Amino acid sequence: MTTRTLLSAGAADMTAPVPVTGRTLLIGLFGAVLFAGLTFVGASIRIPLQPVPITLQTLFVLLAGAIIGPRAGSLGQGLYVGVGALGLPVFAGSVGGWAVVAGPTGGYLLGFLVAPLLVGSLIGRRDSLWWQPLVFWLGSLTILGLGILHLTVFYTHDLMQSLSVGYYPFVAGDLLKILAATSIYRSYKALRRSSR
Repeated sequence: MTTRTLLSAGAADMTAPVPVTGRTLLIGLFGAVLFAGLTFVGASIRIPLQPVPITLQTLFVLLAGAIIGPRAGSLGQGLYVGVGALGLPVFAGSVGGWAVVAGPTGGYLLGFLVAPLLVGSLIGRRDSLWWQPLVFWLGSLTILGLGILHLTVFYTHDLMQSLSVGYYPFVAGDLLKILAATSIYRSYKALRRSSR
């Protein structure tokens, strides 16, 4: 058994290092592929606003970090963004290609890679009802923040305009997704405890 360690997918509170084995790697890879697929499904559930549609993707991005851990969660989102960048029509609106990654939604897609790292690193530090939605909110804010930054620097050149098209329309939906992510995550944790 190697001395390298990795946070196990779904390990109790994501704090105890677990030795890397073939089984843990396979579980992590399976989880990454699963959440990449769920993010694709979330892309098809959308309200087609311009230039950034409202989708269900961020729910699965947040849950990826919480459930399978920061590394596997980010890997899954990297897989999703990568296959989309290569041209597979997995992004919202059934489109793909590098132009989408570099387009107005590019910052949000970058946030998909970063948010699971943040959520997965923080979620297990406390097991309280106030902590988990706070962590999911920070993850959501990371996605929105990178999206707004990208919009402002490369497209609108106006922070207020970027906020009006890239933040304000998403606030109510993100609050609902944070509540849903908290409920799903707590149910997942309860199921894991009861199965031991």
